[in-house]
Amino acid sequence: MSAVTLTDGALVVTIHEAPEERPSRARPFALQPDTLGAPVIYERTDALVEVPLSGRLLTKGDVVILETWSEEGALLTLTERDGTTSPGWRVKPGPAPRIRRKDGDSADWLVDLRLWRLP
Repeated sequence: MSAVTLTDGALVVTIHEAPEERPSRARPFALQPDTLGAPVIYERTDALVEVPLSGRLLTKGDVVILETWSEEGALLTLTERDGTTSPGWRVKPGPAPRIRRKDGDSADWLVDLRLWRLP
């Protein structure tokens, strides 16, 4: 499957031909003792998380939904190509998502955007 989905819980937008691999940040870890002194590894999450996303939308309806989510700052759940689901994403409004009509007679739309969430 070369598609990813975004949903606000009610509406779903499928982005087709999404890249298989997207750049990801290395996860920093910290070793801290728990209340009994046993070591516990924590993931450090002290920075905003952003990921690029690009692909193809098949309908004008998906374009309208995506633009609305961006304007409203809607809270979204991302489902990756491998089925991994992660909640808490928003479409980064600046610079605004780039959505343009595919060349030729195609009814498809090309999209480039960034998703962000707090750690």
